[in-house]
Amino acid sequence: MFKLRDYQLRIVNTACKVNTIVLLPTVAGKTAIAAEAILRVGKPAVMFVPTIHLVGQQAKALRAHQGMAQPVGEFHGERTLPCGFAVLVTTPKAFEMAQARGEPSLAWKEFGTVVFDEVHHVLKDHPYRNLALKLKRSDHNGARDTRVIGLTASLTYAVGDAKVKESVKRLCQELSIKEIESSPIAELREGGYQGAGQGTVAQLRLHSARAQKDVVPRSDRKPHLMHQSFFNRARRSAATAFSQELLLLVQTFERAVLQADDEFKSPLTSASLQSWGQYAHRRAAVNPMYSQLEHWYEALRLLVTSWEENDDATVAFLRMMSADTEASLVCWPLSAKAMASEFFSEQPPTSNFPRFVNLTNELSKEVQTRPDFRGIVFVQQRLMTHVLEYAISCDPILQRAVRAKCLYATGSPASPSLGLSRAAGKEALQAFAAGSSNLLLATNVAEEGMDIPEANCVIYFDPMNTAVSYVQGRGRARQANSSFVMLDQRHDRPAALLAQQEEEQHRIASTFVPEKGSNPVAAITAQQNRERGCAAVLDGVNDITALAKLNLYCKKTKVLCDEIYTPGPGDCHTFALTYSSVLRTVRGSGTGSTKKEAKKLAAVALLHNLA
Repeated sequence: MFKLRDYQLRIVNTACKVNTIVLLPTVAGKTAIAAEAILRVGKPAVMFVPTIHLVGQQAKALRAHQGMAQPVGEFHGERTLPCGFAVLVTTPKAFEMAQARGEPSLAWKEFGTVVFDEVHHVLKDHPYRNLALKLKRSDHNGARDTRVIGLTASLTYAVGDAKVKESVKRLCQELSIKEIESSPIAELREGGYQGAGQGTVAQLRLHSARAQKDVVPRSDRKPHLMHQSFFNRARRSAATAFSQELLLLVQTFERAVLQADDEFKSPLTSASLQSWGQYAHRRAAVNPMYSQLEHWYEALRLLVTSWEENDDATVAFLRMMSADTEASLVCWPLSAKAMASEFFSEQPPTSNFPRFVNLTNELSKEVQTRPDFRGIVFVQQRLMTHVLEYAISCDPILQRAVRAKCLYATGSPASPSLGLSRAAGKEALQAFAAGSSNLLLATNVAEEGMDIPEANCVIYFDPMNTAVSYVQGRGRARQANSSFVMLDQRHDRPAALLAQQEEEQHRIASTFVPEKGSNPVAAITAQQNRERGCAAVLDGVNDITALAKLNLYCKKTKVLCDEIYTPGPGDCHTFALTYSSVLRTVRGSGTGSTKKEAKKLAAVALLHNLA
């Protein structure tokens, strides 16, 4: 129970009248604004949140709001749809699938308020985008009876003034937004907000290591060609010396495994880098060598995904998994064992790698100057949370002063042998709140929305890619006089530029004027060009390729395909698909013995009708 601040009441008044994006920093009370607006509108409401963890957290926050006496339901892929809710907090995918099944309580016309928490996800290839477009297309929303509220600390992932303006324009168009409400820092301070103000530039503590030679040039870094690029470079002997030595070791181990298991097939041909370690993990029962090979595959994956830069993380990971010990090396033939021993002898101690030295120095300084130290270190990859936990444990001072916990999304493990259960993730947050842990090593799952107790130090270990990460990561340093530190930065996206993008977003918000209407002629011409440009996708359709081709066609033509699934009696399932653009509405349906078969047949029919 709490009283709304003046700026919150002002924004609520707007949000109850027109579709509104609420642009406020972390812990400035965005959820309270949505709760009050839901109460005032007085009809059933739905709040979309991007992760399962946030379902329970936001439902709890809504129930705690003054006057929220109506039942708040929780729904995601691991829970059944509740009955009799007045407010439903749900993940977008669970809602979309239930809506496609024809669940009557989830029809758009049933809701007076639709809230998108972390609304900037609408701009990505994300389930939010599907729902936003469906909501806009629905007749009920066209009648403007449903109020749309977007909550975010940052409007867009874009960097560069022109790209920021264009993406904010698209976000507002797709949600039919009429107002973007924010609050100047002085008003926030009067309401008790203690975080850093917009445009605050992070402290830079860049490591002293000289640029590595022979790594993949930035101009050649195309993620979809990562696998191909690495092995092409290796074949040309253009890869770094460390990369070539590691790959040679892995291939040597593979030959040893093949001698022991004639069914072995190297997974390195797969462009799915995660599948390498998974393959070895699945075959561990066949021969103990597979358990060791898994770690070497994962080390190679770490190196490849860093464009051959992170030899430090690669070596630290192998040491963390004890791959350098006699107990692990004993399974290999003598020649392979000798090669591995020589490889490790050439590497410096983990605590001497420049990036790790930089991190431990910064943490040591923070620990010594803050008796109540409470920090978060952000990394890009799940596996790096474990690597940094190991690196910190190698420092004689920090191993006594820092009690670290890893935190990342629990849906996928960091590696086949390293994962974080939901219970462990919950325990990490509880330990941090209680003080038994004073450092979280986290991926961006901790940036957005997650209820993490106040920290007084936020450090980014890897270069930051977007203004969203910049704003939301900084917002985690909630205590007065907190530290916000970047240990690395992209040359094309330095800290000053990311801070500037935040200011640009707030400038756009303060001068926002909704478009009066789109140009129908321009929209038709653009759609004709898109559909003409990908006509070849419609060739060669069969029940094997249909779903992939339909997804590609819809993506290229920027059209959302509506799905309606009807489970029939026995083995009779029906799927109906509708493609609707400014040019045409085309339908296709299919009936099969399984849901999947029915959807494939519906896709075949729709693609034939589109051709």
